[in-house]
Amino acid sequence: MVDNIIDWFIEHKEALIAKIPTFIMGLVGVVILVWLIWFFKSKRRRRHLRFHWHHFTYAIGLRRIMSRHYVAKVHVHECFDPLVDFLPHKHIIFNTETLEEPNLIRKTVLFKLYSIADRLPNGVNLKIYNTFRSRTKMNDAFEAVIGEISAENPEIGRHEAMKLAKYKTEDPKGNTGGHETGGAVDVALCDNNGVDFDYGTKFHEYNDSTFTRSRKITKEQRKNRKKLIRIMRRKGFVNFPGEWWHFSYGDRMWAAYKGKRNGGIYGSAETEMGGHYGFTIPVKRTVHEKHH
Repeated sequence: MVDNIIDWFIEHKEALIAKIPTFIMGLVGVVILVWLIWFFKSKRRRRHLRFHWHHFTYAIGLRRIMSRHYVAKVHVHECFDPLVDFLPHKHIIFNTETLEEPNLIRKTVLFKLYSIADRLPNGVNLKIYNTFRSRTKMNDAFEAVIGEISAENPEIGRHEAMKLAKYKTEDPKGNTGGHETGGAVDVALCDNNGVDFDYGTKFHEYNDSTFTRSRKITKEQRKNRKKLIRIMRRKGFVNFPGEWWHFSYGDRMWAAYKGKRNGGIYGSAETEMGGHYGFTIPVKRTVHEKHH
C-alpha cells in the first residue's frame, strides 16, 4: 500500500509541484472570503466601514461636504472641559449683534484662539461672530428661519419649511452643529475698525459663494479664505466646507472631517431636564488662567 502511494507520488511529482501555486492562491482566496464574511457579519464594523468610505470620498474631492447623517454617527467621549467667559484680547473683536450673552466657550478652544490672536500682525484681528449657543437661543433662531421660509414660500407646509431651515441654521434637536458644545466658533479676519476682509459673502449670507471652496469668488477672496483656514488649522481647528466662517474643535463635526468616528471630545453642553435646559458640563465663569 505504501509502495503504491510512493510510486504514484513519484509518477505525478512534477504535476503536483506545478499545481502548488494554484493551491496556495486558492487557499488564500478561501481565507479572504471567510474573513470578509466574518467582518461584514458585524453591524458595528459595517457602519464603521461606511463612515470611513464616506470620509474618503470627501477627502479625494468626490463630495463637497460630508453628510449630516455621518457626522451624527461620530461617537463622543466627553472630556468635561469647562465653559468659560470669552475675555477680551487686543487682537480680538466681538460682534455683539450676533454673540449670545454670556459669551461662553470651551476653555481649551479659548486658549487656542488667544494663541492665534497673539501671532496676528498689527492691523489684523479675529472677529468673533458666534461661540457657544444655548438650546433656547437655537430654538428661537430655528423658529425665526422657519417663519421666514414659510413667508417666502406660502405654498409649502411647516414640515418642508423645517427641512429647508436646517440648511440655514442649526436644528436645536440635532447634534451635528457644534455651537451647542462650546467647541465651534464663527470667525473672520478684520481690520482695526472691525471691517471684515473680502471673503466673497458676508457672515451668514447663504448662496453658492458661501461654500469655502466656491469657484464663484475672486482670486483675492479665495486668498483671504485660505489665510483664515491656514491660521485656524495650525491650532487644530477644522473648517466646515459649507460655511467659510465656521470652525470646530473637539465636536462631532471636527472629528468627522478628521476621519475619526470615535474621536469627539465635546458633546452638547446642555440637556433637557423637566422641560428646561441645564448644563451638564462645568461652567467656570471666573477662569483667568494664563493661556498657552
